[in-house]
Amino acid sequence: MVATRLLTAIALFFWFALPAVCQQSIVGSLKAVRGTVVVRRGTESLPGQQGLHLMAQDIVQTSADGSVGLILQDGTRIALGPSTELKIDQFVYAPVDGKFGLLVRLTRGVMAYISGKIAQYSPESVRVETPVGIVGLRGTDFAISLGGG
Repeated sequence: MVATRLLTAIALFFWFALPAVCQQSIVGSLKAVRGTVVVRRGTESLPGQQGLHLMAQDIVQTSADGSVGLILQDGTRIALGPSTELKIDQFVYAPVDGKFGLLVRLTRGVMAYISGKIAQYSPESVRVETPVGIVGLRGTDFAISLGGG
């Protein structure tokens, strides 16, 4: 009887926890890491290493000696220079369902962007927000430099 209740409790736990795990899908990964790079994920700070998978809501930070390249699942490429902070706020790439969305927030530093499939299929679905304005996609690449803060 106790074993049955325990198994039922474990099964219920996994039944309710599974959707949360599935929602945490990989949106991209780090490439070409130089110097000190940190990925903040919730309350965790992960050392930035080549191949580290990125999730929506991750914040990528480079130190004064750091730089990193990101590649997202749709082929979007983002390069971050020294003393930069970027949050991947939203990433939706579901071409079969016709759903697209990319929103990143650059808080400080330098960023270069080369568009991927989301911009190809739905350019209005790509946005880069900064403290001083929003960049809407009108081409395939651009660069932004914000003063330190």
